[in-house]
Amino acid sequence: MAAAVLELITKHHTFGDGPPPFTEYLIKSSLDAHAGSPSGGRPYEIRRLTDEERSAIETVVAPFGPVRWIEDSADWLTADLDPVIEGAVIIGVGEPTSDNDEALVPVSLLCGGLCGTWLTYRLAQTEQGWQVIAVEGPIAVS
Repeated sequence: MAAAVLELITKHHTFGDGPPPFTEYLIKSSLDAHAGSPSGGRPYEIRRLTDEERSAIETVVAPFGPVRWIEDSADWLTADLDPVIEGAVIIGVGEPTSDNDEALVPVSLLCGGLCGTWLTYRLAQTEQGWQVIAVEGPIAVS
């Protein structure tokens, strides 16, 4: 999960090349049913992220700005779907699926009513840990 979130905020943050422009990272503390697709991803049981998952995600995100774990993203959005904290971004992760040394991890990034991306990464287990190797399936960008 952490490798997918790192790829999302550094490569697919919707602001072109360069570092992520966000001032704060609001990360959903439970699986995101809309990760991978703004209309809802594949069905799975929504569960809280484990302490290990949260720690790994926070470790890769913290160098880019403050991290805040949130329960319901709706509580952190204005009527115009902008984060209530100016410059913040809401990050969601769906349930990974894996077979052998590869995994699919759906993710979402919402930075405003016309600012977001939803996609699924294919990751491979390497000597350095999990690495993103491709984007799999449809991509939605707002």
